[in-house]
Amino acid sequence: MSAFFRSKEIQLAILILSFLAVFIPYFLNIPSDHPLNVFSTKLILIAGITNAFTLALAVYSQFRRGLSFVRRRARGYIFKIYMMTAIILMLIFWTMGETTGPYHWVMYAIITPLSSVNYSILVFYMASTGARAFRARNAKALLLLITGFVVLLYQAPLTGAIFPAINPLGLYFGNTFAMAAGRMFLISVTVGAIVFGVRVLMGKETQVLGFGSEKE
Repeated sequence: MSAFFRSKEIQLAILILSFLAVFIPYFLNIPSDHPLNVFSTKLILIAGITNAFTLALAVYSQFRRGLSFVRRRARGYIFKIYMMTAIILMLIFWTMGETTGPYHWVMYAIITPLSSVNYSILVFYMASTGARAFRARNAKALLLLITGFVVLLYQAPLTGAIFPAINPLGLYFGNTFAMAAGRMFLISVTVGAIVFGVRVLMGKETQVLGFGSEKE
């Protein structure tokens, strides 16, 4: 039986049927008591429960790896202890409710500072990438450099206080060029996701089924 479900054709057929079971009731006006709608709701519930168990498995794996670091006194094991302690506190205080004082303390005393540190580390890589991208090799690159420089200065509160005239210019760039570029990026990602989904349903992308890539 296990060999039967390991077959690529069987897994692809299950994937297509599951997709249709969720896709059809979502876009068609099907009564809520219809068997297909009931099955679709149960399938979505099963997917949600599976995702929850996946997160639990990820936490378990992190704890196993962290305990291994602590036992071996590997380099940076103190940070592993800190991570596991933060996870335990978050889980305990989360069960008490997200509006309680302990939960807010963990959020503002641990999670928020860690997020700030993460962004402060990434900003150096972003600045390095921006410095390589913003090189005025031609007229188009010069326009990109000027626009990016104005928007960057507009985002800094001190610049707006010293040069108030830059605020309307930065707001104009943000509401026109930046918004257009953001929507273009969103459209590209959406079309790419649709194409990838169609290729998966057609059996062109077998990596999601656990099979290696195949030459077409």
